[in-house]
Amino acid sequence: MRTLILNSTNIVQGTNNSILSYEFAGGNINLKKGQKVALASLQMYYSTFNITALNRNNTYSYRWVDGITYVVLMPDGFYDVPALNNYLHFVMVQNGHYLVTATGAFVYLMEFNINPTLYAVEVNCYTISVAIAAANVWILPAAPTWLIPNNIIVPELIIPASPQAFGLVIGFAAGTYPNATITGVPPAQIQTPAFTVTQTFVSTFAPQVTPLSSFILTCSLINNNYAVPNNLIYSFAPVGTIGQQFSIAPNQYVFIDVLPAQYNRFNVQFIDQNFRPVAIQDPNMIIQLVISDPGEDLGL
Repeated sequence: MRTLILNSTNIVQGTNNSILSYEFAGGNINLKKGQKVALASLQMYYSTFNITALNRNNTYSYRWVDGITYVVLMPDGFYDVPALNNYLHFVMVQNGHYLVTATGAFVYLMEFNINPTLYAVEVNCYTISVAIAAANVWILPAAPTWLIPNNIIVPELIIPASPQAFGLVIGFAAGTYPNATITGVPPAQIQTPAFTVTQTFVSTFAPQVTPLSSFILTCSLINNNYAVPNNLIYSFAPVGTIGQQFSIAPNQYVFIDVLPAQYNRFNVQFIDQNFRPVAIQDPNMIIQLVISDPGEDLGL
């Protein structure tokens, strides 16, 4: 049985650390019918972002109380629900869309929350008017870009239909929440229908905050007639939290038949459960494969 080790030195440039190429020392080797390959072990860091331009789940919009729509474009990264909320508030601060309390704290009129009881994301859109601001002693930020409305208005979350992937992240269908229109000239604008209380919306299907549920590892040496894709050698779920190192070590080798041919190199690749390429941020990894010798008794 022969052991092969692939690490960061085998990563193919320009593949987001998802393809590794191994070159056999001494040139070509012949792999024959009956030889098999198995994953012996794997160590890597969980460093695949969940929100990316590649996933097309990095953008949505909100309509502010003045009736103007603003796009939220998130840089690639790993965002849980609190991080989604923090980034929304960061954008709102950049746009001047907040109020200030008497003690200097910021007040936001829209938020994402976790609803663990329902396994859902909750969106709250809060009411604002001149009377509400006065009652709470809220004022506009310095150099405001908007006016507090005379009538009660709530901001609106807009989930795009294309690309619709952000809706999948929070479990919301494409649409506007609340489904209303804002018309008129500030501060005399009106919202139709009118609202008098906070508008709360909860996911209507399970949020896919992390689109990646499983890594599939493929190997160009093998021909797995019972799998799709037929070069699948192993699959596993990422373990732990983002940035954490984890190890995969099968209790028993799962040997797959080689594709008999002459090779001077081969590739292994990480893809996701839907067979899409993945981007791995941290290149530090070790993949150990074993190749059986011709006629070797593997106890299968």
